[in-house]
Parts: sequence; structure tokens; C-alpha cells
Amino acid sequence: MENETVKEVQDVKEDTTPASEEKQTVNSVPYARFNELVAEKNELKSQLDSINKKMKEDSEATKLKQMEDKGEYDKIMSDMTQKLEVAEKKATAFDEYQTSRRDSLLSKLPEEDRAVYSGLSLDNLEVHVDKVITNPKPKQVDNSIPGTKMGYSSMEEWAHTDPDGYEKANNPQTSGNIKIAYSSE
Repeated sequence: MENETVKEVQDVKEDTTPASEEKQTVNSVPYARFNELVAEKNELKSQLDSINKKMKEDSEATKLKQMEDKGEYDKIMSDMTQKLEVAEKKATAFDEYQTSRRDSLLSKLPEEDRAVYSGLSLDNLEVHVDKVITNPKPKQVDNSIPGTKMGYSSMEEWAHTDPDGYEKANNPQTSGNIKIAYSSE
């Protein structure tokens, strides 16, 4: 009976292995081929967009010619003024956005740098501000040689100003410099 259960477990193991191998071979696509297909799809998509744009322009042009032939100049003028109003609203909104974005970016810079970078285009200003914010100037570091005087100019000043700290730091038992009795020193 034990042999039967072992065989069943082995059979189950053998059955699942080929199925997973089949899935791996079916789903694997070479990366180079994938890139080719993606590039081809993107190219076809851009071509379709340009064709649709051209068709729309052509249909508007033919509509205008038909209206001119019929003598509907008032209708043409009203359509053009509507398009102009929409375009002016978008242009005004974009100008306001650019101004507010430029002001917010310049406010992130130090006062002395604002005049220098105010002449940059908005794209270049964004790049510069991102660079300045993510990589700030390094802080000044004291490069003097560290000593054991705890920031005092001399050992005498240290002993006079902080006698307890001086005694603790120079006492072999509290400073970690405990002398071992059986050493050859």
C-alpha cells in the first residue's frame, strides 16, 4: 500500500513538469522580435494618425469650398470666429500656466540665482531646478584633524574648563586603555 501512494505522488510530479515546460516554450518570444513588432506597431499608428489628420483637413477644406460656392460667407465667418475664440482661450490659459509655472520654479531657487535663470526657457528651467533640488550643494565640513581634546584648543584649556570630562577621558580604567597586569609592558 505504501508503494502505491509513492507511485501516485511520483506520477503527479511527472505529469505537472511537462505542462509547465510547454507553457514556457509557448509563451517565450525573443526580445528582438518583440522590439521589431513594437516598432512596427508604433510606425503604423503614427501613419494612421497622419492619414486621419489629413482626411479631416481635406474634409474641412471641401466643406469651405462648398459653402463659398453657395455664397454662405456669414456662416463661414461665424465658424471661423468660433474657432478663433476657442484657440484664444487655450492660448491665454497656456500663457497663464507658463507664467505661474515659471514663478513657482523661480521661487524654489535662491534669491541671487533668480535673475540669472529667469531668462531660460520653461523646459530648461524645469531641468535646472530639478537638478538643484535633487543635488543640493554639499554642506561645508570641518576638515581639521580630529584630536582627543574634545574640541578645546589645548589640553590645559580642556582640564580647566571640563575637569570631570578630562579626568574620565585620561583615566585608563574609564577610557578603555586598561593596562593588563600580566603583559610585558
